[in-house]
Amino acid sequence: MLCSLSGCGLIRHVSERQEESSPLFEPDPVRYVTQIEVDGAIDDASGIRSAMERHSQLVQLREQLPDGIIGLMRRARIDRENAVKLLHSMGYYDGAAHTEVEEPDTRDGVAKVTLILTPGPLYHVGNLNLSYRPEPEPLPPFPGIEPAPAPERLSLREGAPAEADKVLASVDDVPQALHRSGYPEAEVASTRYTLNKRLKTLNGDIVIHPGPAAVMGHAEIKGANHVKSEYLQDLITWQPGEPWDERRLQAYRRELQSLGLFRFVDVSPAPSTQGRKNKETDPLTLPVLVNVRESSFKTISAGARYATDTGLGVQGEWQHRNLFGAGEKLTLKTPFAQDKRGVQADFEKPDFGDRDQKLLAGSSYLREDTDAYDTTALNAYVGLERKISSEWWGSVKLFGEEGTVTRGVQDEYRYASFILALRRDTRNDIMNPSRGTYALWEAAPTGGYYNGNFFGVSTKLTASGYYAPLDDNWLVLAARTSFGSFLGVDINNIPPSLRFYCGGGGSVRGYSYQSIGPKDRYGDPRGGSSFHEINLEARFRVTEHIGIVPFLDGGMVYEEEFPRLFHEFQWGAGLGLRYYTPIGPVRFDVAVPLNRKHDDKAYQIYISIGQTF
Repeated sequence: MLCSLSGCGLIRHVSERQEESSPLFEPDPVRYVTQIEVDGAIDDASGIRSAMERHSQLVQLREQLPDGIIGLMRRARIDRENAVKLLHSMGYYDGAAHTEVEEPDTRDGVAKVTLILTPGPLYHVGNLNLSYRPEPEPLPPFPGIEPAPAPERLSLREGAPAEADKVLASVDDVPQALHRSGYPEAEVASTRYTLNKRLKTLNGDIVIHPGPAAVMGHAEIKGANHVKSEYLQDLITWQPGEPWDERRLQAYRRELQSLGLFRFVDVSPAPSTQGRKNKETDPLTLPVLVNVRESSFKTISAGARYATDTGLGVQGEWQHRNLFGAGEKLTLKTPFAQDKRGVQADFEKPDFGDRDQKLLAGSSYLREDTDAYDTTALNAYVGLERKISSEWWGSVKLFGEEGTVTRGVQDEYRYASFILALRRDTRNDIMNPSRGTYALWEAAPTGGYYNGNFFGVSTKLTASGYYAPLDDNWLVLAARTSFGSFLGVDINNIPPSLRFYCGGGGSVRGYSYQSIGPKDRYGDPRGGSSFHEINLEARFRVTEHIGIVPFLDGGMVYEEEFPRLFHEFQWGAGLGLRYYTPIGPVRFDVAVPLNRKHDDKAYQIYISIGQTF
C-alpha cells in the first residue's frame, strides 16, 4: 500500500485554520465540554491524548463558543480529521477516529463532545532503502582532514516505531551529512513509502542526489564598506582547498556576528555554476558568498545606580567599534558618583598577531572617596588576551598607577603590576545566566612605593555557577565564591587601593561599602591582606518580566596573608526584585546585616542593571 508521510506540522496548520463562514442567521452560542478517549490497550494512550489536546479545535478554542450546535459539529468534524492525521504521524497507520455530540437538554445547557481515537497496532520501520543517483564523486586527500563517507543507511534503524517526524528527520540527515563532507548541493531526489499491512511495517525507497564534489574556495564579501576586507578575510574558518564543510560556514557566520559590526550576516555556498575546476578530474573549487550590512559603529549610552551606602551614581559612555577599519574598539567612560568620578579610556585591537589574540590598552584618571581611603590617581595598562578554546581565555597585562592617598594624612604611592589571568566561561548569557559556570584566576607580581618600597604577589580566584533545575528556567540557583591574598608584603606597605575589602552591593549586601573587616583607630575600614566571600541566590521568575530573588551573602577580610575560610564571617540576607529587559534585568535589592554591629545601618538598598553576579 502506497502512503505519504507528513509530520505534526501539517496537523498544527490544519488545527489553526479559521472556521468556515457563519450562516446568515445568528444562532445562540453553545457551551460545551470535550472528552478525548483512546480506545484499545495502547501503551502510550496518555501521550496520544496529550498530543490530540494540543491539536484540537474543541480544546484550543473552548473559550470562543461556537454558533449553535451546527458550529459545534463543524469543530468536531475538523477534530476527527485531525485525529486521523495525528495517529498516522505517530505510526498508527490503521488509526481511525469518530465523534459523538450530545446536544444540551435545555437552551442554557451544556453540550458534550466525545472524541474517540482508535489507534490500532503501531507500525514499525521495515526496510528503508537508501541509494545515490549518481554515486558521489571522490574527493582529493587533504592533510589533517578526512571527511566522513556518505551514509550507507538511515540513522533510524529497522524495528523502530514508524513515527513520521522521526522518519522524515532521518531522511533529512543524509543531505545534511553530505553538506559537511564535501557535497554542498546534496538533496533528496525522491522518496516512496509503502505500508505492509500484514507485517505492520513502513518501508521506503529514498534516492539522494549528491551533487558535485567541492572544496572550499575564497570568500566573496559584499556590503563591507567601512570594514576592511582583509580583516574579514583573516577571520575565515577554513583553509582553501579543504573538503567542503557546512560547519565552517556556520562558524564564520557566528564569528562575524560576534564582532558587533554588522546588523545582517549571510554566509552561503555559491551555486556550482560559479565553481571552477583546475582539471576535469578535480572537484569544484566553490567560493563562499558573504553578504553583510554594516551597523552603526558609534554609540553613546548612559547608566545609573543607587545604593544607600554610596549614593547615586551615573556614567556616560561613548564607544567606537571600528576605529581604524579592522574592528578596533575605543571606549570612553565618565563615571560620576559619590565614591568615584573621573575619565577612563579603553582600547582593543582584535586579530593582533593572531586571529584569536587581541591587544588591550587603556588609561584612567580617577578620584575615589570612600570611608576606607581617598585617592587621586593616574593609571595605564597594556596587554594581550588570547582565546585558548571556546571556553578558555588567558591574558597578560602590564599595569602601572601613581597618585596620592589620604587616610588622615596625605601620602604618595606608585606601583607596577604584571598581571597574569586565566578565565573559563560557559555561561549561556552574560547579563542573565541560567546555566554554566564562570571562573577567573589572577596572579599579579607587584612592586612599588608606599610607606617604603615593597614587592609581593597578589592573587585572586572567583568562581560562580548557575543551575536551572526545571526546563522553563523559572527557577535558577546561583552561587559565587571569591578568595584573595597579597603575599610577601606587610599590610602597612600595601597601598589602600590594592588591599582587599568586603561589603556593598557587589560583595556582601546588607553592609556598607568596604565596611567588613579590620578598622583603624578612627573606626574606618583598614582593608586586609586576604579575604573570603560567598554569595547564594535563588532566582524565581514570576512572570515574563518580573522576578523575585531571595539571597544570602557572607564574607570577611583578614589581616593575615591567607584567608581563614568562613572564620568570623559576617552574613547579610535579603530579597530582590528583578524587572527583565532586553539589555538585562533591572535589579532592586533590600538587604539586612545578620551580624549587625553598632555602626551598621538596619538595612541597605541597591538599584542597578544586571544580576549581582
